[in-house]
Amino acid sequence: MISKTRFSQFFLGFLLFLSPTLVSLVAEPCGTMITSFEKPVVLKTDWLFRKGDNLDWRDESVEESFWVKRSVPDYGISKTENLTGYHWYRCSFYLPDNYTTPVEPIAIQLGRIRDIDEFYLNGTLIDKTGTVLPRLEVDFQKIRIYSLPTHLLKPGLNVMAIRIYAATNLNGLKEAPTIAKERLLREAVFSKELFAMVCGYVFIFMGIYFLVGSIVRGRAGENFFFALFSIFMGIYVLIRTQHRDILFESFTWSYVAELLVLICLPAFFINFMHQYLKLKRNIVLLVYEVFLSVLFVITLFFRNPKTWILVIALFNYALPIAMGLVIYLFVKNGKSNIKKVKFILIGIACLLPTILIDSLSALEIISMPGTLYLGFLIFLVMISIQLSNDIVIGLENFIEQEKELIQMERVKTGFLINLSSEFKSGMEKIKSAIENITTNQSKSLVKDVVKPSAKKAAKKKSKITNTKHIGDPVKQAEDHISYMSYMVEEAILLRKLEERTYIPFYESFSVLELVKNCVASVENHLGQHRKNTYIDIKPNDLEIYFPKELLFCILRNLVENAYQYTDPKTDIHIEFFNRDGFHQLVVMDEGMGLSQIEMETIFQKFVRGYRDKKNEIPGAGIGLTLVEASTNFLSGTVSLKSSEGMGAKFTIRIPEKPKK
Repeated sequence: MISKTRFSQFFLGFLLFLSPTLVSLVAEPCGTMITSFEKPVVLKTDWLFRKGDNLDWRDESVEESFWVKRSVPDYGISKTENLTGYHWYRCSFYLPDNYTTPVEPIAIQLGRIRDIDEFYLNGTLIDKTGTVLPRLEVDFQKIRIYSLPTHLLKPGLNVMAIRIYAATNLNGLKEAPTIAKERLLREAVFSKELFAMVCGYVFIFMGIYFLVGSIVRGRAGENFFFALFSIFMGIYVLIRTQHRDILFESFTWSYVAELLVLICLPAFFINFMHQYLKLKRNIVLLVYEVFLSVLFVITLFFRNPKTWILVIALFNYALPIAMGLVIYLFVKNGKSNIKKVKFILIGIACLLPTILIDSLSALEIISMPGTLYLGFLIFLVMISIQLSNDIVIGLENFIEQEKELIQMERVKTGFLINLSSEFKSGMEKIKSAIENITTNQSKSLVKDVVKPSAKKAAKKKSKITNTKHIGDPVKQAEDHISYMSYMVEEAILLRKLEERTYIPFYESFSVLELVKNCVASVENHLGQHRKNTYIDIKPNDLEIYFPKELLFCILRNLVENAYQYTDPKTDIHIEFFNRDGFHQLVVMDEGMGLSQIEMETIFQKFVRGYRDKKNEIPGAGIGLTLVEASTNFLSGTVSLKSSEGMGAKFTIRIPEKPKK
C-alpha cells in the first residue's frame, strides 16, 4: 500500500513534469544567491524604488537611505503622489565564487513597461525601449526581454537598475522580472501569444470567406458587414501580439492603428445586425456612429499617450450604448426571428464577459490577457454557423428555383411548339385549300375550251363539283385559323387579367345559344361530333347580363379539355343554373380523371395533366390557368373533384350581380 507521503511526492512530480513553468511561481527577494540559471529566477520582493532622475543611480553602489523598498508588480496610479516622469528601480543578486559562464545566453524579462525604459547591469546600459529626446517615442506593449552579456556577469554582487519614464500617471512594473535562459523566455512569450495569433488569422480568413461570399452571391449587406467585423477583429488581435513589431516600424502608428480598428468594431457589428434583421437604422445608432467618428479623428491626429488614455476611456464609457442597441434589436425582433438569431445569442452570451474583462484591462484596472480572444472565437464561430446555415438554405432555395425555372422553360418551349404546330397545321390546310381551288379552276377553264357549246351545263356542273371538292379543306382551314386566333386572344386575355388591365363588357345573351355555339366550335376544331354530350340549362330560355367573352372563354376551355382527354364514347355533361345568387357552371366527364398530385398543379400556367398522353394532345397549357383567372376576376370560385379512372367535375360559381 502506497503511503500518503510518497503519493504526494509522486503527484507533485507529475505536475512539475506536465507544467515546467510552475517552478517560476517560486519568487525570490532581491539580494538572493543564484547558483544556477537552469531554473527561472523570479525577483519579486525587496526592490529599491525612487522617484526622480539621476544617471548616477545606475552605478553599482548608491546611497540607499532615500530609496523605498517595494514588491513587484506595483503597476498602477499612485493615490498619494504624481509619478509622471522618471523613476528608478534597483535590485541586486549574487553569483557564487565558482561561477562559470553559461552555455546558453541568459536574459531578463521585464514584461510590459509604461512607457520608456533603460536597463543597466553593473552600471552599463544593456538595452532600452523608446526615447524621450529629441522626440517622445513610447512603447508600452512590447514585452521587454534583454540579453545579459556574460562578460558583465561576475561572481559576487551584481546590480540591476531600471530607469523608467512615464508619460502619464500610470507607472510601475506590471510583472516581476524573471532571469532565465533567453530561449526559454522567448518560447514562453510565443506560447503565451500563440492562441491569440491563431485566433487572429482565423478571424481574418473567416472574414475573407464571407466577404468573397457577399460579392459572389450579391449580398452586400449582412455578409459584408460581418466580413469587415471579422477581418478588423483579426487585425486587432494580431496587433496586440508581437506581430505589432512585424507589421509596423513605429509603435505610435501601431497603437493608433489598434485604436482605430477597435473604434470601428461596434459600428460594423451593429450595422451587421440591422442588415441581418432587415431593420432601418435609428437616430441612436447615427449619434453613436458620429461619436465614434469623433474618436476616430482624435486618435488619428492627436498621437500621444494622454490622448490614447482619454480615447480608451470614452470608448469604454460609450460601449454600453452599443450593447444597449444590440439588446434592443434582439428584444424587439428576437422573438419573431428566434431561429435566425439563436446562434448569435449564444455567441453574445459567451462574448460579454470577455468584453468586460478586456475593457478593464484596456483601462489597466486589471491584467487578464487572452480572454477576449476565446470569447470572440466562440462568438464569430456562432455567427458563422448562423450565416452558413442561411447560405445553405439560400442555396437550396436557389437550386429549387432553378429547377422550377428549368421546368417552366420546358413547358414554355412546349407551348411554343404546340402553338407553332397549330400554325403549321393551319397553314397546310390553307395551302391545300388554295391548291384545290387552283386545280378546279384550271379544269374548268379546259372544259370551257373543249366544249364551248355546252357552256351553261358545264359551268353548273363545275360549280357543284368545285363546291364538293373545296368545302372540307376550306372549312378545316377556317377552323384552324379560328383556333389559332383563339390561342393568341386567350394569351392576351390572360396577360390582361394578370396585369389587371382587362375591362369587361357586359351584355345580355342566351346561355343555351352560347353553350351550343361553344360546343360546335370545339367539335369543328377537334373533328369530333359526339352524340353523348348533354346540355342542361335551367331554365332552358335563361338569359343573363354578363361578360360574354369571359364566360365563353371559361366554357370553351373546360369543354375542350373534356373532349380532348376522354374517349369519344364517353359521356360529357354541361350544366348551367342560378342558385343562391350565383351563376353556376358544371362541366363533368367520365374520363381518365386526375391524380392528387396533378390536381394540386393543374391550374398553374403551362402545366398540363395526363403525363402519358399530354404530348399527343395539342394545347398551350394555359386553358385552366385562364379559367381560374377569369373566375377570380369575376369574384367567383372554381372547384375540381376528380380521381384517377373516375372522371373530373369542374364547378364554377360566380355572383349574379355584375362586378363594379
